Amino acid sequence: MENYQNAGAGLKKMFIASVGTVACTVLAIIPLVNIIAAIGVLVFGVISLVGLYGAGKDIEGCKKAFTLTIANLVVSIVGSFFKSGFLAAIVSIAGYVLSFMVVYLVCTSVSEVMNQVGAADVAQKGETVWKINAGCYGVLAVVAIAGLIPVLSLIAAAAAGIVAIVSLVALVLYMIFLNKSSKALGA
Repeated sequence: MENYQNAGAGLKKMFIASVGTVACTVLAIIPLVNIIAAIGVLVFGVISLVGLYGAGKDIEGCKKAFTLTIANLVVSIVGSFFKSGFLAAIVSIAGYVLSFMVVYLVCTSVSEVMNQVGAADVAQKGETVWKINAGCYGVLAVVAIAGLIPVLSLIAAAAAGIVAIVSLVALVLYMIFLNKSSKALGA
């Protein structure tokens, strides 16, 4: 059996970073804490990147996901220059595709490892997570386009609200997957 020590530690960092990011995001609604929460989100983002890089030392799919995460950061920076309109929609869709590909690569490659180490139940959770995310990101891409059409903008906003709720469920499942995967690898 292959040694996945780097992957286990990396996935654990990604899990901790996900929990920390969610906590900071919730704290950001408090006026006096929002600046500290924003700094926390950045710190946990770096921790997540470090974890993904570490996991990529042992798992090729995580290595590719790390590269796509960096590309997505560049897309996000470019996207910050476009607030609305066609170019904003295109950049948003590019971000959705990259975000989904990161989740897909992490889930499928880590699931393969989970199957190798005899944790098929954990592998199944990874498959569920990427499929839910595929639906969410697909709807978000359609919403980005529909939002450009005035007649459809209200429907697009409602769909985005529903996707936000489903995405929250997907995030929780992703965090559970990362935690169980890291534990299965001894981290």
